[in-house]
Amino acid sequence: MRVKWAEEQDTESKMASELALSTARSGEICVGREMRDSFSLLDVLYANQFKGESLDPKVVVQTEETFYRGAPPEWLNFHISEQAESDGTGTSFIKRDGYDSLKQQIQNKRKLPGISTVKLFHQPGCGGTTLAMQVLWDLRRSFRCAVLTGSTSDIMNVATEVVHLFTAGSRGNQNTVLLLLNDEHILENLQDSIMEKMVQQRIVTNIPVVIFFTCVRKEVLQSDHVILQKALSDTEKQKFDEKKKELSRKYRDKCGQFHGFNIMQTNFSQAYVKQACTVFSTVQRANKPLKTQLATFLSLLNAYVPGSYLLESQCLEFLKHEDSIHGHLSLEDRMEPFSHLIITFQHDVRSGKKVCMAHPMIAQCCTELMGEADVTRSDTARSFLNSLCRDEIPPRLLSFVKDMLTKREMKVEENPKKRINGNEIKEDRERFSRLILDIQRKESEVQSASVLKMASMIFLQNPFFPQALARFYYIELKDYNQAERWAKEAKERDPKNSFVADTLGQVYKNHLKNKDFSAKPRESLKLAKKAIQAFKDEDQLAENEHGADMKEDGNTKVSHIFNIRGQFGYLQVCNIVYDQLVTQNETWKKVLTKNVSMGSVLGSLGDNKLYRFNGLISSLRDEVEKKCNFLNAYLTFSKPGIQKDDPSYIQKDVSSCYCKYTEHPLPDLIRDVMNTFGDNVEENMSPSDADTPEPPIVGLLKEWPGDNNSPSDLMLFVQKINHSYDSAYAKYFQSRYLCPLFYLGEDEALSRIAPTNNSQFLLENDDATTDFINYMMNNDKIFKDLRVNKKLLKFHGVVQNYKLFAAIGGMKVMVNANMRDSLWIQRDVSFYLGFTIRGLVAFGIQTENNKLGPTRSCDSCGSVKDSNWTAATPERRTENALPIYRMQSEAGRFKCSVSGLRWVCKKKVSFTYQFKSWEEHWQKLNMVHCKPGGPLMDITVTDGELDEVHLPHWVCMDGLAKVSGKFAVLHKGQSGNFLEEVSEVTSSHVRLFQPSSFSTNAVLIKAGFPMKAHCNVLIYRTNQKQLTLHIYVIVCDPARQQEVEQVERARGSRMIQKPNPEKSLETLESFILTTDADSAEISVVHSTPNFFEVFIKNAESNVKLKLEDEEKHIVWTCAISKDEYQN
Repeated sequence: MRVKWAEEQDTESKMASELALSTARSGEICVGREMRDSFSLLDVLYANQFKGESLDPKVVVQTEETFYRGAPPEWLNFHISEQAESDGTGTSFIKRDGYDSLKQQIQNKRKLPGISTVKLFHQPGCGGTTLAMQVLWDLRRSFRCAVLTGSTSDIMNVATEVVHLFTAGSRGNQNTVLLLLNDEHILENLQDSIMEKMVQQRIVTNIPVVIFFTCVRKEVLQSDHVILQKALSDTEKQKFDEKKKELSRKYRDKCGQFHGFNIMQTNFSQAYVKQACTVFSTVQRANKPLKTQLATFLSLLNAYVPGSYLLESQCLEFLKHEDSIHGHLSLEDRMEPFSHLIITFQHDVRSGKKVCMAHPMIAQCCTELMGEADVTRSDTARSFLNSLCRDEIPPRLLSFVKDMLTKREMKVEENPKKRINGNEIKEDRERFSRLILDIQRKESEVQSASVLKMASMIFLQNPFFPQALARFYYIELKDYNQAERWAKEAKERDPKNSFVADTLGQVYKNHLKNKDFSAKPRESLKLAKKAIQAFKDEDQLAENEHGADMKEDGNTKVSHIFNIRGQFGYLQVCNIVYDQLVTQNETWKKVLTKNVSMGSVLGSLGDNKLYRFNGLISSLRDEVEKKCNFLNAYLTFSKPGIQKDDPSYIQKDVSSCYCKYTEHPLPDLIRDVMNTFGDNVEENMSPSDADTPEPPIVGLLKEWPGDNNSPSDLMLFVQKINHSYDSAYAKYFQSRYLCPLFYLGEDEALSRIAPTNNSQFLLENDDATTDFINYMMNNDKIFKDLRVNKKLLKFHGVVQNYKLFAAIGGMKVMVNANMRDSLWIQRDVSFYLGFTIRGLVAFGIQTENNKLGPTRSCDSCGSVKDSNWTAATPERRTENALPIYRMQSEAGRFKCSVSGLRWVCKKKVSFTYQFKSWEEHWQKLNMVHCKPGGPLMDITVTDGELDEVHLPHWVCMDGLAKVSGKFAVLHKGQSGNFLEEVSEVTSSHVRLFQPSSFSTNAVLIKAGFPMKAHCNVLIYRTNQKQLTLHIYVIVCDPARQQEVEQVERARGSRMIQKPNPEKSLETLESFILTTDADSAEISVVHSTPNFFEVFIKNAESNVKLKLEDEEKHIVWTCAISKDEYQN
């Protein structure tokens, strides 16, 4: 994606010296040549790219034409479009519908510390790369934009350049990097490496370091991120039609060859593509000219490897044997009549010109047309390999060929156990590459094997082609001899690679698995012996891969996963052996479980020659136990990611094998630790000499600092846990997420351990979905829920230099953070502690905040200034006899005049809300010991985004020295309930930052202490002849007031407005109402708390009312004049 500079321009050096980067304060700093040259892996887009540069008109035209024909975009394209729009000679680049969403997401991520990610998934050829680059171009003056163009094999070097770009200039001139990359699998390692570099360089910042912007090609799109497909919306169609007219005026007949643009403008029309590719329908299988062969090569390569290309020099070298007398002609001239389907482009003068088909759909169509003309895919692939890959080839071409023949794409299948966005899907890899599968489907399995065999014989050093060939032989052709041959060949080519070695074991295992159960035991054992030895060799290679490499060399840190396939394959073979042998003879069960020796029952087994396998048989039971114990720990203590689990069949097969050979169930490792902790051991445990972390974890739990216990060896236990983890598990778990074993609760002794089945509370919600559970687990949100954290012990600490220190027993102890994103900002924090097998880990890290602010006129808790809020009156409509309120505002800080709801937005926003009843929630609130603290409101954002929401509450803050642990917010959506504990509370509102998508929200107050509330007294004059007043004492709940108004309005009553109590009232009290009217009769309606009916016969004078609490204190008085109740 690098910019193509016109070589003949003399201004290059001058302009380059003035290139600048944006700063966080909306300024720019100039960047010198030395710094620019330091970015070898990043294509940096400068804030003033091309500014003041005079471009050759021919370069402008050529650049535009090449792009619209189908070449990938370059920065110059966006500059040309921007200039044309500004001078009125053209329109801007077409922005597809995902553009605004991507920009908004990126801007939102800027509010978050550290590192965050925005993802774009797109089908090949639908403008995904163009859209991503357009976003970068438009944000170049706000962020430091760059594209990762170099190799990702050395993540630390990439991290070094990213940090260098972030810090370029003085400390006050730092700015967030917006990094575009196309590999989403490196994000976690890259993030860790960037943080490591920040620590090494002692860089402290309060702004985000980098936002990863991933742009990933996928044929099948299933995602909750922005996706781009081969389909235009009506708005997009209109934009493309208008652009078509503009290009037709400017380029006239040339537009007919703008295939890249035209395909999109016609909404990816197959008819247009087929018409453009008709020249390929005449291609013949035999005696093809070299230019025809080259066109077929390009089509096949581009059809199966999006983004692939050949170098122009390769193409010319291939053609020269046939067209030596026309050596002066360009490649496009030589390629007639195919040249209009082929483009040549160059984005970097340091690399050669590249050649590819104009669009992936053209490549696919040409490949289909060739197939119809009997020019098969296998023939083209073999010819391609034979013609272009015999001699030494560029590394990129080898990579393209490897992808074409061996890359297994992800496929999506229905799975009722997993629901994502309403679709039941499961992702898994295809068995082979798309090309190999298409050859198998459209031609034959033999032809697929033939192509892989030729690649294996041409690329004599590469192990992956014979590996794929071996897999094809044993999976599809069931030719285990050939599979064994090529698996051994792959292993010889890369003898230290455990993943390559795995294929040989799989060949033997599948051969054994597919043998008839009636086969002689000797035959099964002979094959099993080969498989077991192959998997043992693989396991040893895996150990070797993670030996010395575990140490850092100063630049590179090993981060790839440990290969467990050897150990798991061993157990799978043992499972098969057990089933096959025991099915034939039950005596084998006693032999395999070592209840009897093999020699003692040879007669019963019916074959004395079986004794040659005695060594193998006698080793199985102990080896199975050993490997099952390892894999049990591997699966219990870790998993691939925080929201990704290992395939269920692994645990199933491990458990099955353990039960078969040991005759016992697989141990529950977490329960074993808890049982050990619960043992009545009087003496203190020592943190000395433990091979695994479990004993020192138990020791630390037994000696946990309490009110009367602050052990001096606390740090020794912590250090021993870390040391034993490093020696026992670190190399196996290094790339995996460590699962929490248990959390620390508030109780003592065994009850101190709280289980980790956090999602159990979701069972209370009949409508809880997988999406909801994932939402709760993501970013530790589950620890904000009262139903979880009420059982846990809250700790306090501080984040310093990207590390977390907890205050435990009067000591400052460094603990790991479950979410490393929490370590970017230095601050005081609170959190919950749990244990992984590595030791103490902090969950649910939150900034300490116990701010209280006066915001209400109340004698108990002070008065409030509302000058910072702009009053807004909602539109009101009625639906099903209930009012719905609509709010709309520009950017600013607003308060609703009806509900008291407040919000902050940076752009225009629209939303609706309506009041809901608490009635359906009482049971669940009682379960979590909470009660309503504010109105229940159903809020739906219809346009824009709310940055903050301030939910009103009626709780009086008088006497509440601390907010922490007392307030929560109920969030309720279609997928479940979430009770979020909050700490930033004013005397009238609870503040929520970046509120969630849950629609129903309300403030809760924890039960268990006296609560005063701000209350209203509502007075209604009924339509009865004699003076009858209905008087309600209610909390300041607009929803409850709405209910009262509806009831009284239906009775024909009218409201008499009077001041409310000046002080807050105890909400659980029953009040006493009295009046000075002698003839008054006051009835208390017990079915409605604090509802009074006052009947005054022949009223002719003013009426005074007085409200007292249970201790006879006057809490409210008012006088109603005769005019007020008579009019």
